Amino acid sequence: MKLSPTFQALRFGLPLSMVFLNGCGRAPSFDILGSFFPAWLICIAVAMALTALSLRVLNRYVEIAWPVAVYPGLTACFTFALWLALFR
Repeated sequence: MKLSPTFQALRFGLPLSMVFLNGCGRAPSFDILGSFFPAWLICIAVAMALTALSLRVLNRYVEIAWPVAVYPGLTACFTFALWLALFR
């Protein structure tokens, strides 16, 4: 018995979509003075401060050739590391 393509798409697509939507839970947030801020926003703010601090240290010892790539790259690395360390 041959199944219709629509039924096959529903048969395999529905369970597969449930697997991928499993991570769509409630995002962690902080209550700061009555407003809820998402956790990633806090991680970015802390990462920008860590990037500024690390660049002061790096500028003493090395010359940064591509600051346009290094600054956002360091910020992204700090953000992802903070997110993984604090919220996973």
